[in-house]
Amino acid sequence: MTCLPPRTPAWRSNAGFSLLETSAAMSILLALALAMLVMLQQHIAFMNLARQQGFLTTDAPQVGNLVGRLFAKADHYFVYETRAGALAGAPPVLVNGKAARLYFEAANGETREQWITSDTAGGTTSLVCRSRRADGSEFSWTVCTGLAGATFHCNEGVLGVTLRGASGEEISYYGGSQ
Repeated sequence: MTCLPPRTPAWRSNAGFSLLETSAAMSILLALALAMLVMLQQHIAFMNLARQQGFLTTDAPQVGNLVGRLFAKADHYFVYETRAGALAGAPPVLVNGKAARLYFEAANGETREQWITSDTAGGTTSLVCRSRRADGSEFSWTVCTGLAGATFHCNEGVLGVTLRGASGEEISYYGGSQ
């Protein structure tokens, strides 16, 4: 006589997952999705912060290099409330100036001068360097744009400029004459 294997009920089959396994998998996937959502929110917050501090991270190092070189090569300098006031013969100031007049001694013994001015137009401030050619014509180049403000000051013989970025960040550069 042959023995038949026991029959399994029709409702129970060998294929598929049990309810417990499916629930565990769904719980793990839900936890991973929640973790990804939190990471995405943190990334967005970090990117917004980086965008707001963009002046300090991208422009400030380049501006510091240019301004530092100009300040270091100057023989002497004066700070004025405005460039127009300086050209009109106004006395120099020590703080809160909008223009710095830098003097350089050329190789032939002549003295050259350059201006670094804080020019405001349309609600934004630009830092502009101006100079005169030998024929008396003036040329200029922009050091940086998109600032909220810029002021020059002279503390104990050290020339400084404080720049304020559009998001309120602030950085100061200092340099002395030779």
